[in-house]
Amino acid sequence: MNVLLVVADFPRDVGTREQFLARPSAPAIGVNHLATVLRKLGHNVVVIDALFHALRTGFRTRIDTAVGTTEVLREMGDVDCIGISITSPTRSYALAIARAAREHAPHATIVAGGPHVSVLEERLLEGHRDLYDYLVVGEGDRTLPELLDVIAGKRKPAETPGIVYRSSTGSTCKTAARPVLCEHSLNDETLVPNTEYAQYQSFFDGGRVPALAMVTARGCPYGCTFCYSPRLWCTYRCQSPERVLSEIDYFRTNYGIRHLRFQDDTFTYNRTRCLAVLAGLRSRQYGIDLYAHTRFDCIDEQVIEAYASAGGRSLYFGLESGAADMRRRMGKNGGVTNERIGAVCRAVKKAGIRLGLWVMFGYPGETDDK
Repeated sequence: MNVLLVVADFPRDVGTREQFLARPSAPAIGVNHLATVLRKLGHNVVVIDALFHALRTGFRTRIDTAVGTTEVLREMGDVDCIGISITSPTRSYALAIARAAREHAPHATIVAGGPHVSVLEERLLEGHRDLYDYLVVGEGDRTLPELLDVIAGKRKPAETPGIVYRSSTGSTCKTAARPVLCEHSLNDETLVPNTEYAQYQSFFDGGRVPALAMVTARGCPYGCTFCYSPRLWCTYRCQSPERVLSEIDYFRTNYGIRHLRFQDDTFTYNRTRCLAVLAGLRSRQYGIDLYAHTRFDCIDEQVIEAYASAGGRSLYFGLESGAADMRRRMGKNGGVTNERIGAVCRAVKKAGIRLGLWVMFGYPGETDDK
């Protein structure tokens, strides 16, 4: 099948190629991973995210993924399936992409997935019956390949776990939940292959893609009240240090990366695993700059020092609020005090790591004072 996978994104100014190379962005992870899975099954897949659109158009001043979708559809010709990855902030842009897909590929099946879909499920389809044919709920590793079999007439939708669809009578149907991949499966490269980024290579000298990202653990063991992670990933599962380092070796050998983003919800949660990964990176002396996310109650000075010595350049924390009472309402940071947060921030900066804080405004119950 001919498949186009699109990441719904904001229209944005991307600057020049020189500015990008000074601090490069990484390709989207989820859709590129799914594209890798589909290609290994023999499908022809093109991925379009903001980075690919910027590269292929020579860094126009303004990047609009809906426009990019239209351009790529014209180049691809016949397309059997168009998949759109949606987050809640990008839901309106996803609609623009779906409308462009309907106009320029009227016979293609349009599938939506991602965090926004996994939270709303059938409510999303009820509101946009004219745009989306199927929804993928939760992990797509096994669901999307099976859904392509449904589209090809080789499988019945009712027998495919993890989807929402319109029946022949027009009613909305939801199948049984798809069981998540276990840790054993996440460590099996035949089931969860190293993500491939070959379609980006032609835009860089020597095929060296400067920055890539990876998810080494799915889900988060915490239950912050505002977070989609429990709905999308269900449970926390992590890859072994050996598997993580093997994929980094693959990225280094095949793409010559200089920057690596750990997109785990909480990279340092499993302290022993985290230290083993960092020790492995330090011993390899790749000189890769690292970026990661974590929480204030999942880190200490030893981990900070290990991260810095392994190439850690940026570390982002979900602070959410400077008021301890608000953090408790959010189920965030396990009662960590402002004093402890301040101490962690100072330790990160002392280690020469760029400190980033995610802050939330307008949470229910928030006032001008807290």
